[in-house]
Amino acid sequence: MNDNLNTPPPPPIASALPPVAYVPPAPAAPPRPAAPPGKNPATAGLLSFLTGMGHVYLGLYKRGIVFFAILVMLIAIADHSSGPIGMLIPFWWVFVLIDAVRQARAINSTGMPEPGFFGEEKPMKADGGLTFGIFLMLVGLFLLLNKVFSINLEFLLDWWPALLVAFGAWQVFAYFQEKKRREEAVNAAVAAEALKS
Repeated sequence: MNDNLNTPPPPPIASALPPVAYVPPAPAAPPRPAAPPGKNPATAGLLSFLTGMGHVYLGLYKRGIVFFAILVMLIAIADHSSGPIGMLIPFWWVFVLIDAVRQARAINSTGMPEPGFFGEEKPMKADGGLTFGIFLMLVGLFLLLNKVFSINLEFLLDWWPALLVAFGAWQVFAYFQEKKRREEAVNAAVAAEALKS
């Protein structure tokens, strides 16, 4: 009889290498966003021939508005006084022009303007801004009303220091609000670290 029928089949030969599992390819890295275009210091300087417009170009709306308001105030005071205050007008005009160029270079190098009297002001995007939009609406409404009704602004010559007081109070309030926000952020970070440990 044939003994091959009773012989068990040989065991399968184990592969020397383990089976390779399918590894999907790594996802492609998302494209890095393009760096925002820099601000041209020369453009900021040229626009500052109209005081404040260079800072508006840089997104520093608060500085631009305040610098322009100070220029208007100096002109109004010089027009109604006989003192040497008119000499401050060209000084202020040149100061604003130089500041616009300096802020443009600072924004290009660090992304932030130089800190100063206004604190750490972040450049605002031109695509929207609630405060600035409301401000423009109020100014436009005031000018429209002035066309219909004759609005006497001579009282501003006597009460213009109240504008400085109001602006100073707003700066102090904004400072303490920012300080409170930073303290809350630090406390939240400390609490998160304590929970991890």
